[in-house]
Amino acid sequence: MTGTKPSRIAGPYLALIATSIAGLLCLWTAWCEFPIYSWNEARLVPAFALRDGLNPYPLLGGGPLLTWIYGPVGILINLPATFATSAAGALHVASLVNFVVLFLPLALIFFGSADLRTRSRSVRWFALTVAVLLIPRPNLVLQVADHAAIAFGLLSCWWLVRNPRPDRSQLVIAALACTLAIWSKQVAVFLCGAQIAYLLMTDNRAAVPKYLLWLAVFNFAALGISVRAFGWSNLWLNLVAIPGRLPWTDDLLARITMRPWALLAQIALPCAGLVWLRVTGRWPGRNSESGRFFLITVLAFAVMLPVGFAAFFKIGGDTNLFHSWDYLLPGLLLAWLAAEKGSKAAHYRALGVAAIAIALRWHDVISFPTKPFTGHFDAADQLMTTHPHRIWFPRNPLITYYADGKLWHSEDGVQTRFLANYGLREADFRRHLPPHLEGIAYPAVIEFPFSMPLLSEFNREIRDRFWTLHVRSAPAPDKAQK
Repeated sequence: MTGTKPSRIAGPYLALIATSIAGLLCLWTAWCEFPIYSWNEARLVPAFALRDGLNPYPLLGGGPLLTWIYGPVGILINLPATFATSAAGALHVASLVNFVVLFLPLALIFFGSADLRTRSRSVRWFALTVAVLLIPRPNLVLQVADHAAIAFGLLSCWWLVRNPRPDRSQLVIAALACTLAIWSKQVAVFLCGAQIAYLLMTDNRAAVPKYLLWLAVFNFAALGISVRAFGWSNLWLNLVAIPGRLPWTDDLLARITMRPWALLAQIALPCAGLVWLRVTGRWPGRNSESGRFFLITVLAFAVMLPVGFAAFFKIGGDTNLFHSWDYLLPGLLLAWLAAEKGSKAAHYRALGVAAIAIALRWHDVISFPTKPFTGHFDAADQLMTTHPHRIWFPRNPLITYYADGKLWHSEDGVQTRFLANYGLREADFRRHLPPHLEGIAYPAVIEFPFSMPLLSEFNREIRDRFWTLHVRSAPAPDKAQK
């Protein structure tokens, strides 16, 4: 990616320009698309609960029921979105926060790499823009607790490999980042296994007990702060009991065929590529920072893979649970670019990678929406104007929050309790709904509204482009008055 002759710089800079433009277009498309997914409202609303003084980890019989069964770090990260003045505005901010969580760690790694620091700045920008294109598309349009866990996990791994022998400060920072990853999502605790394996494989046995000690110190501190803030019983129920009681999917084959291309791209091809690197002798050595980072990301890939599969085959699991590729991607990019020496063949490889990355995201590159997809918010405002404080949006809790100034149940939270086989009394359920309820509004695309059996009196549907409004049937006319 470097060189001084015009013929040698044309290829690398063309690749950088192409991936930069494509990456910006993908980010714009994702930012426009982000508000249409009710999932993002459900994942954002715990931050509003925290800001309003509500416990985002309610006990049985408590509420409102939210969707959060993960650590509190993701809630804290989303707090900036709670200062927006509208539901659409909150989602716009949340989308930007999501971008920062996804790409700031990658930028710190690529631009802080000792192996790339002596190279042209364009090499580091190229790595970052390619990462934007090769990161799984759902990461850009959906916010999940996994993103914060991966972000802090990557930074933790990065600090462990900066020196062949990590010093005390590096062990402390790595342990703190790993703790933040664990308190973002519980499955990140398995990352510790990959990090300990890395220290042992690089002859850093003496650092293992020190690192484990700092991990214990930070995690006990996080536990103490969280218990003080939310309560032990609340945390145990929502972080341990409910996730542990979620059932396995009934049809494993159906789960696999639900996301065949994602599994191929994120799991099968990377596994085949790692085997190819080992068999052909192209495996990066451990004598460089990039080689050490590659090793620890491969270990993270291997450790998190069975954990991801286990979560994927639970009810509700999806490919966001596979953290493996998100760890391996920056390791591969850094190792590859650190080894390139600016030859003509290297320039062709850069162009080839750029072409493949752009081709994989071609639909996003050419779609180019002219504005964010927020028409459903305008339609919801019209409904709320005709029925103020009387409509519940089960899938869109931010709409009623900004209209009523209060949080009601988020249906995903109700459904999660149900799937975990925790009973829900009708009185507890109705306590956290609008008191003068006249209608329940679902996105028009929802075919099987989960909560409607609990509200059987709302048995008449009024449909428009964006919403299906469930209302009570009109009373039958009195025959005596005919």
